[in-house]
Amino acid sequence: MPAAQYKRSPRADRPAPEDRSDRPGCPDGPGQAPEPGDQGRDSASRSAGTRSATHQGRTGIDLLALLGALSGLRARRRAELTRWSRRAVAMLVVIVAVIASAVVLRGYLPADPRLLVYGDSLMVESQVPFKQAALDAGVHAIDLRAWSGTAPCDWVDDVPSQIRDFRPTIAILAFSGNEPACMAGRDLLTGYRADVTTMVDELVSAGVPVRLVEEPARKVETVDASGRTELGRLWAAIAAATPNTRVVRADLAVTAAGRFVPSLPCGPGEPCGPDGQITVRAPDGVHFCPHPVVPAGICAVYSSGARRYGLAVARGALG
Repeated sequence: MPAAQYKRSPRADRPAPEDRSDRPGCPDGPGQAPEPGDQGRDSASRSAGTRSATHQGRTGIDLLALLGALSGLRARRRAELTRWSRRAVAMLVVIVAVIASAVVLRGYLPADPRLLVYGDSLMVESQVPFKQAALDAGVHAIDLRAWSGTAPCDWVDDVPSQIRDFRPTIAILAFSGNEPACMAGRDLLTGYRADVTTMVDELVSAGVPVRLVEEPARKVETVDASGRTELGRLWAAIAAATPNTRVVRADLAVTAAGRFVPSLPCGPGEPCGPDGQITVRAPDGVHFCPHPVVPAGICAVYSSGARRYGLAVARGALG
């Protein structure tokens, strides 16, 4: 904010010079020397402690100017203190808000939060931001059991041993519709429903809350009015029929209200393109990495889609 304005103290008018033209020995005007012999009388007058009128005027003016300068300095210091005080308050508000959000998020977590995560290539790609967000939220341990190309049928038999050995407090299931060998001869929706229901029932029976992550629509997929794919509607149906189970709509972080889009507006700090957009989906219309690797893994370049999806899964599962 601009420095506070202050009104300077008015200068006192100099006293009018005393008219001594009718007195013997006084100069008739400025610069005129006194007559000889008058110097003694003038010296006597000064020795008697009488100061000239001109000297009195300079002293008054200088004193008032000094007082005005001091007043201005105090005003500037008050303005600076006010400006810094407001900045300090603003910084304090931000710090309190961050701490409060962390406290609120942690308030939903168990005393010893331990995440068991099952998933496919989308979780593999987004594991770094996901793990960081989970650890920042107060999670103590993460067992990420994800592999590219897998489906629930690859992991259904793994659940009992993980419940026993890892002792999870929250379980996350994030699958996007792969059909590996264990799905041979099975309808995708029917097979996914059976395997995921088995996994969810085992986890919930052991006291472990389950989060079913909705995958983002592929380029060739259609979505309903709510932006959900067929698998998304399946997750919603399983969650509605099972206690302690809910859906995480992480798909919304990398789509346009559920519909596939290759790019989205840049977020803060992201390397933005000239059109204000950044790539969030891979050229294959499925993954996130702008320059994908095979099999899908952690992207070698910045991947906005992987970051957004990983953060959305963590926040949705823990919030």
